[in-house]
Amino acid sequence: MWKNKHVVVALIVAPILSILAWYAVGNLVGEKPKAAEPGKTYKLVARSNCRYASGSCDLHNADFELTIVPDMLTASSVALTMTSSHALQGAGLGLVESGSAGGEPSPMTPSGNDGRRWQGLIPRPVSTDSVIRVAVTTQGATWYAEIPVIFLEETE
Repeated sequence: MWKNKHVVVALIVAPILSILAWYAVGNLVGEKPKAAEPGKTYKLVARSNCRYASGSCDLHNADFELTIVPDMLTASSVALTMTSSHALQGAGLGLVESGSAGGEPSPMTPSGNDGRRWQGLIPRPVSTDSVIRVAVTTQGATWYAEIPVIFLEETE
């Protein structure tokens, strides 16, 4: 079988053609990114560093990105700094403990003149099953995410 040139060429060409077909179908029929429209809401996706004790959490949706870093952990609260790829009009955080309907959101305050860096304070989470709800507004559109609190602990 391996001495037949047709079989050898087919085994080489078939994977190449399948990859090219997959790429072509994705470009022709795939969903095209659209600009954010004012008044609409968009979900932010948490990157992998949000799922373990990394000391920071990156959120993204296309070219819009947020990075949340804990600044100070006290016995009763956590101070967070959020850096955005775009200037924000407003931002808020809320801690939701496991088994509860939801915590009271707290507004964040800008810490720079360009609207890209924000600071906020949330209560210290009781368990690792708790989540932080994030909502930001930019250019009239609202972006939101729900992230686990495990990233607040930094690995050593």
